[in-house]
Amino acid sequence: MAGPSHILVVDDSPTQLRQMQILLEQDGYQVESAVGVEEALAAIAEKPPLLVVSDMQMPGMSGLDLVEILRGTNPSLPVVLTTSEGSEDVAADALRRGAASYVPKRDLNTTLAPVVRQVLSIGESQRSVLEVAQYTKEAMLTLEIDNQESIVPAVIARLEKMLIEMDLFSECTRMQIGMALDEALLNAIVHGNLEISSELRDHGEGDEYNELIAVRKSALPYADRRVTIILHATRDEVAFTIADEGPGFDFSKVGDPTDPENLECAGGRGLFMIHAFMDDVVYNDKGNCLKMVKYVASEDEEDEEKDCHDESD
Repeated sequence: MAGPSHILVVDDSPTQLRQMQILLEQDGYQVESAVGVEEALAAIAEKPPLLVVSDMQMPGMSGLDLVEILRGTNPSLPVVLTTSEGSEDVAADALRRGAASYVPKRDLNTTLAPVVRQVLSIGESQRSVLEVAQYTKEAMLTLEIDNQESIVPAVIARLEKMLIEMDLFSECTRMQIGMALDEALLNAIVHGNLEISSELRDHGEGDEYNELIAVRKSALPYADRRVTIILHATRDEVAFTIADEGPGFDFSKVGDPTDPENLECAGGRGLFMIHAFMDDVVYNDKGNCLKMVKYVASEDEEDEEKDCHDESD
């Protein structure tokens, strides 16, 4: 039997469904649609998709309900949520509960397809690794990469391979770790080594932003800079240290990345997701080295909390 080959979009609005379908089909995906969560669950049971894109707020069961249901029935199926203005708090809760990512509805035209590509790339890299749990107590890995964004999915797959070999975390949690790594690595390359501001990305269609990335990849001093990634995994926690060779930045001037009100700030969405998916996030004083920690116990506690919630319903 052939594996999943399509994306399922879920919304109570036919207009919104059609918009998402067109955007994804233009990016080369086969797309099917469902009106509401119940119809989506029936469609998934009959023909599992590669990925689900769902509206957060719908009559009856919400996108958050869908995330929680699929976490129990289809834990390897990633869900990307679309959010209306003012629903950032709910989006944060959804990320903590298992959503792979989110896209504000106002940014659908520019952000939906890239986010879907990002999630599917990380998921495919994860599935390509043999899921063989070893008896490793502790593991360390150090990588040094140049400024080619195209290598990032392979780097994430290499890091996640160690988590799989140690049998750490569920596939859903590894997907979220992969999303945090993706944001952190791209930040280190583009904003750290190449010194390109997030604000430039929001100008026009982003052409100037992409052109400057291409120029600086081959211009000194940017071209000689590297990103160092260190993974330290034990049975209790996994720590990722990501350091670039750029001038750094004053992290104290950045708004609280856990505050949804700062999502509108340059780079706010990426930092928001990193903090949502990881337990500890710390920058060095210079601002060019990030340490992210995920505790094994935190996933167990989330599962216990979910079980208690289910029993009380």
